[in-house]
Amino acid sequence: MQRLLQTTLGLTQQQRTIGALRIATSSYAADQRLPLHEHTNAYLCLVTHGAYWQHAGGHVSECAQGLLLVHPEGHRHANCFAEHGARCLNIHLDHALEDDAAVRHLLADHRQMNLPGGNRLRHCIEYELTTSDDAAPLALQAAVLELLAQACRQREHPGAPAWLGRVLERLHDQPGTPPSLHELAALAGVHPAHLARSFRQAHGLSVGEYQRRLRIERACKALDNPACGIAAIAADAGFADQSHFARVFRRVTGETPRAWRQRTQKSY
Repeated sequence: MQRLLQTTLGLTQQQRTIGALRIATSSYAADQRLPLHEHTNAYLCLVTHGAYWQHAGGHVSECAQGLLLVHPEGHRHANCFAEHGARCLNIHLDHALEDDAAVRHLLADHRQMNLPGGNRLRHCIEYELTTSDDAAPLALQAAVLELLAQACRQREHPGAPAWLGRVLERLHDQPGTPPSLHELAALAGVHPAHLARSFRQAHGLSVGEYQRRLRIERACKALDNPACGIAAIAADAGFADQSHFARVFRRVTGETPRAWRQRTQKSY
């Protein structure tokens, strides 16, 4: 079994070290298989394109685009990649960050999570990795630390009330048809004001902001397919029209849908 020190078994494409962070993107070929291995240092892995199956501890789990995996020191796993391969963004932290209590607790166990705003952050990180202006290191560091903070925050609320899980399930199941706060409160069996407070405490976003991010993330995935027209994507994501979609998309991502599509397809 291989033991790896701050490296991966994929093909490294871009990498940069900024202070206590080392960020690198790695690509994996279609149908590639990685034997059982472990990493001597804890790290985070964000799946940016494609998908693969992870075998660990007798369990098999699908790791698709947008999933963040936390690999603690010595976590043993094997990977089998899908027919189109995959690309992952790996984040290594030095002791300056690992000594932080929240980060230390996050890295203590293997976990898989989908973060609110994760799609926006992964595109931002990928973009800044390929940018060479003076502001790029600062922007890259800020995006990675925001991702890390989101992961720490989500990890801190594993004991959230059961009704919050039902609310999240409803939001994720039908992101294009957002329910009202009163509908969600009825589903949860709590007062709307209590739902709103608890939701923000658990996720750092209001219900409306979370829902908007889900709709934009759904649209971002659709934009990866050049056969999908932008007007159709806007309608499928639940926006009134293409103009409304473009305004919200730009407010969340900083780019128009067309510019996003051109940049991500060029980079992929």
